[in-house]
Amino acid sequence: MQQTRTIAIFTDLDGTLLDHDDYRWDAARPAIERIRSLSIPLIAVSSKTLAELDHIQMNYGLFDGLIGENGGVISLDGEVEQPGPSSQTIDSARTAIKTAVNVPLGSFRTVPPEMIATETGLTLDDAIRAGQRHCSDPLIWQPSEQDIEIATDIASQFSLKLVKGGRFHTLCGPSNKGAAMKRMLERLVVSGRLGDGAGDTHATKTAITTIALGDSANDIPMLAAADIAVQIPPKRGIRSEPLLTHSDLRIAPYPGPEGWNAALQSILDQIINTNKKSEVLHG
Repeated sequence: MQQTRTIAIFTDLDGTLLDHDDYRWDAARPAIERIRSLSIPLIAVSSKTLAELDHIQMNYGLFDGLIGENGGVISLDGEVEQPGPSSQTIDSARTAIKTAVNVPLGSFRTVPPEMIATETGLTLDDAIRAGQRHCSDPLIWQPSEQDIEIATDIASQFSLKLVKGGRFHTLCGPSNKGAAMKRMLERLVVSGRLGDGAGDTHATKTAITTIALGDSANDIPMLAAADIAVQIPPKRGIRSEPLLTHSDLRIAPYPGPEGWNAALQSILDQIINTNKKSEVLHG
């Protein structure tokens, strides 16, 4: 049997698929509908909680799998894995950081949902879901560079990291979006959604083309692990420099869902045309 080329798409949400200000994704609808028509798995990879991602999925049905809390939680077909650290470890590290830094420090796990809503622009219901964290905790603070250094050092003492996202520094474990992406690929193959057949655990890496889209530093491990990496530019300010060195890094032409749509349409055109040429040569 001739091996078919298979695609899987992994995307960050805030500032990438979702607009930075209003969290809408309407401008990406054409690409999403095309992805669905081609039966390409689309995986959400976010710092959001599983509660937030489940809510988005329940309302819009955009995704085939969910990766939350920067790779700390993985959900496919209702089965959840948590490679991230325990909530007790997160709380202990945050308490130590709060004692050591020179500025007031709150976090999504400790402040009322009203404050999360104020900081993010989320509705109160969405803010409640954002606070339902298990293995990561975005910090609410105004740190100096020294505070960041202190917090980073303390986090490492608990085998944790301090990762800068689009809005917040997040306290999290050694798990990251790239490692979670690789694990999700394994699960997609076993489930039969990727590869040459259901449960084909021998599907080769070359048979699967992975596309990842992101806009900030916490997306770098995911972008690095993908065959094609798409960097979404910021909505405001100067055009950002490349986040990483990558053999196939694309910079989207626009910020947010508009750039997401344009970049994916171009990539899919390229892949489909390449496949058609290959079929002609080998037909």
